[in-house]
Amino acid sequence: MKAPIVTRYDVTTEYPIPRPITIAQASDLHSRHAEDILELVGRECPDLIVVTGDTLERYDNRPQYDYLRSPVKRAVLSAVHYTNSFLRRFETEEKKARTANACRFLSGAREIAPVIVSLGNHEQQLLDSDYTFYREQGITLLDNAFTRVDIGGFAMTVGGMSSWNYEDFLAEFVRQEGFKLLLCHHPERFEPFIKDTDVDLTLSGHTHGGQILIGRKGRGFFVPGQGLFGRYAHGMFFGGRLIVSAGCSNTVAMPRIHNPRELALITLKGKQDGIH
Repeated sequence: MKAPIVTRYDVTTEYPIPRPITIAQASDLHSRHAEDILELVGRECPDLIVVTGDTLERYDNRPQYDYLRSPVKRAVLSAVHYTNSFLRRFETEEKKARTANACRFLSGAREIAPVIVSLGNHEQQLLDSDYTFYREQGITLLDNAFTRVDIGGFAMTVGGMSSWNYEDFLAEFVRQEGFKLLLCHHPERFEPFIKDTDVDLTLSGHTHGGQILIGRKGRGFFVPGQGLFGRYAHGMFFGGRLIVSAGCSNTVAMPRIHNPRELALITLKGKQDGIH
């Protein structure tokens, strides 16, 4: 597996910030090994670490595509599922998804900076032991919930929007005052649900960068939740209000092509920064 990269983003806000704030975003660990990602986090020394969903593998992995009207889409997704199931038979022991991998990453990250975790679509069946781990490690888990965070004298509200039944949470979250940072695993939900609110910054994952990048502009071939050549596979959109991570790992055994795993590093600045 190729070495991960750090992708850097600068985001400017109207709110006054005493000093630039660095936020490290990890996403889509899928209970895979991530020691190299953790090493990058340690080198960057961020003020806050956020993990935007699919950290653990806690879901019913039987294919259920009845919600799709298109028989073609059902056929394609079924083919992907069964191909992945076949390929996973050949994974070596050290490459298999295990809860201990994610726990090592999270506990190591907590030694570097405060950690906030939101949930993704692979985490619909968290165990009591998962909640105990987060609590004992001092990691904030946001499941359709929000919390206030103070970094260097700058207060913000951080929300974690889950994959299900998030409408009431989002309505309450947008009513909060001050800078609002939303962790939303699904970038395809930004335009219909978040774009027209005053949420300042949304961090997402889920796409795995499109799995295979094609062409000079690196368009993702298949983007979960968006389909073939989905627009929001990876990068910064809507004038810096949405950042989509290519993710730290893979849920599928199929390779990532021209699409390295990444740690996103967001530097949050006020408009006064750099004006002397």
